[in-house]
Amino acid sequence: MPLTRLEIQNFRLLQKAVVEPGEKLNVITGWNAAGKTTFLEAMHVLATGRSFRTRRWAELIRHGADNLVVHGSVVEGGQEHRVGLAFDGRGRTIRIDGSAMKGTAVLARHVPLLAITPELHFEFLRSSRHRRGLLDWWLFHVEPDFYPQWLRYQRLLGQRNAALRRPSPPSVQFLWDEDLASVGEEIDRSRQNFFRLLREEFLQTAAALLQRGTVSLRFLRGWEDNEPLLAQLQRTRTSDQRRGFTQSGPHLADLHLALDTDGIRTQLSHGQQKILVIALRLAQLRLFMAKTGRRCVLLADDIGAELDRIHRQRVCDVLEALETQIFLTAIEAQDFSPRSAGLRMFHVEQSYIKPVSPLPVTPKKSDPLDVEMLK
Repeated sequence: MPLTRLEIQNFRLLQKAVVEPGEKLNVITGWNAAGKTTFLEAMHVLATGRSFRTRRWAELIRHGADNLVVHGSVVEGGQEHRVGLAFDGRGRTIRIDGSAMKGTAVLARHVPLLAITPELHFEFLRSSRHRRGLLDWWLFHVEPDFYPQWLRYQRLLGQRNAALRRPSPPSVQFLWDEDLASVGEEIDRSRQNFFRLLREEFLQTAAALLQRGTVSLRFLRGWEDNEPLLAQLQRTRTSDQRRGFTQSGPHLADLHLALDTDGIRTQLSHGQQKILVIALRLAQLRLFMAKTGRRCVLLADDIGAELDRIHRQRVCDVLEALETQIFLTAIEAQDFSPRSAGLRMFHVEQSYIKPVSPLPVTPKKSDPLDVEMLK
């Protein structure tokens, strides 16, 4: 499922760009603030309907322009599809093969995309919603029933919370408990099944990247393990009423990640945190491709930040070995040493993107394994 063509107009710094990327590794170079991250951000908007840098759409339109447009051509199963998104300051328009569509889920179906950004490990630390998203992204793309169930659970949860916050008889306040518990259990079963696959793949990937320490990953489902969700909802009704929201359920599920005995929040360096979260992202991607047979677009922005040379090269080696389409940013071509053929390079300068000749392939050398990651 590679992107074969990308057209960008009036997106932040980029006035106009037409890019025909390669099927595997694409490296985008340019000085700071030249527009490298903006290029990746435009692809993220095309695939997900949202930016990974801001929630304000007006910030995405180039200064002095009235609208922004991002179009892409995607080839899957030998058939090309045109995917497009435009924003004019008033609203967003999504088109697939020329037909207007509603909702951003249709974009994600056509362009499965994962991103590794400089903020990724901080987002993982801050937000349990982000951590749950590692599971739900895969389930959205792989299990057709998961997304409708997730939407239904969100509606039921909103109705129950609204009832908890207003005076009403118990028969009304807890009208949704049985349905909420039933759908919640289904969501949890799907997550538990995928987590078992994710944990095994993640531990292998993390071991290859770190090559030291013992990594652990646990799934917390959002309520007591030894109690059905309906029983938990009934037992905590009084407390839920007092607080005005539902305190048990898959909307509170979480992941706990640790190296040796240290949780990711505590004693680990930023570099170690980043490596572990990258390993989770790569495990997601590999399991997606193995299950569906489809390729995924992977964005890797400033991958070397907070990593030493050895760990940076290990990550790059893993990325190059993936049979999928990758877009990776670097300040200069010398910052990235390719070890395989098939590389395509682009340079961003003065609001434009142009293809450039790739560097010669660098022979692979053995790296010592006793270098500490940068703090």
